Amino acid sequence: MRKASQKSWFNGLLSLMFALLLFFNANATGNNPSNSGSSQTYSETLNNIPVQVQYDKDKYYVSGFEESVNVHLRSANRIQLNMESNADTRNFQVVADLTKLPLGTSEVPLTVRGLSSAVTAEIEPKTVTVTIEKRVTKKFDVEAQLSDNIEKEGYKVKNISVDPKTVEVTTGEETAKAIDKVIAPVSSAKQTIDTIKQTVNVQALDAKGQVLSIENPAPQVKVTVGLTAPTKDVPLNVSMTGTPPAGIAHYNYSLSTYQVRVSGPQSILDTLESIEVPVDISDIRKETKQSVTIPVNGEYVVTPDEVDVSLSPVYNQQQSSNTNETSEEPASSTTVGSGSQAVQPSTSSQVESNTSETTSEGSTVESTTAGSTENTENQVTKENQNG
Repeated sequence: MRKASQKSWFNGLLSLMFALLLFFNANATGNNPSNSGSSQTYSETLNNIPVQVQYDKDKYYVSGFEESVNVHLRSANRIQLNMESNADTRNFQVVADLTKLPLGTSEVPLTVRGLSSAVTAEIEPKTVTVTIEKRVTKKFDVEAQLSDNIEKEGYKVKNISVDPKTVEVTTGEETAKAIDKVIAPVSSAKQTIDTIKQTVNVQALDAKGQVLSIENPAPQVKVTVGLTAPTKDVPLNVSMTGTPPAGIAHYNYSLSTYQVRVSGPQSILDTLESIEVPVDISDIRKETKQSVTIPVNGEYVVTPDEVDVSLSPVYNQQQSSNTNETSEEPASSTTVGSGSQAVQPSTSSQVESNTSETTSEGSTVESTTAGSTENTENQVTKENQNG
């Protein structure tokens, strides 16, 4: 009996301890709901939410307000928050109600409409300043306004055309009285060397040149500007490309012109000292004439756009000796504008070419083949050209 009583007493004490433990644990959990609640609160910040302005658009013209605001959303329901955050699924709008406001400038509170009750919103800023005027529409002549960069680049304006020449501008009654002129602003971008063609929105300016508010979208006009571009005469340099046939020491060449006239922006002309003309000498074994297009980079144009290149191969000493044994014809020569031009092709077996002037009326081109002890002189007549 005594053992049974002790065992019962021990079990009762143990039960009491467990009961107290459960009580304090449940009480602690119940008294700390904020931890659980705070972990389930979500937030999103939405930028550039458009402001819906409510007023009679047939009678009034409104200007001067911020067209978009930021909205901070909070919710314990993640699904609802995501729905309102997505532009494709949101139901709310930010509204500025002007229906009961008088003409003039007023500060208007912004409100959120259509938002789910499970989501709260805070608008930043909370108010906007608007100017309300009577709506009017008037006709104005349009004049083109060119960018200052056009003149800075050395261009001269030949002619300007605007189509249409007159537009209707909708704005507020007081704003319309302040309009000094309506312009079509033309930038220097998207132009060819001698023409600018752009379609632009017109702008209304006051007497101080400040842009005034007009209905958006503004009327559009097409502007065409004829230009005279600055020019510069630039020399041509021949650049041989390709692999010459075996036995050729170098090539004499002449050009139909040794300089071209370049037209383009002054900043480009200032950096242009010469133009390389690539000439392919592959398989050129006899006197040849070819037309080569003068390369341009799209920022300028050249006149003429092609040049005729006459090539005359000069064989090395051994090849020349073999030729002289079978033919009594003299070696070919090339006459150029300011003297003879001897161009030595770059190959794996480099041929040395020395050029020396003999008199003011002629020059001698000396070609020496590696390993040879004799020099072959080719007399080339120098002709003076004017220009």
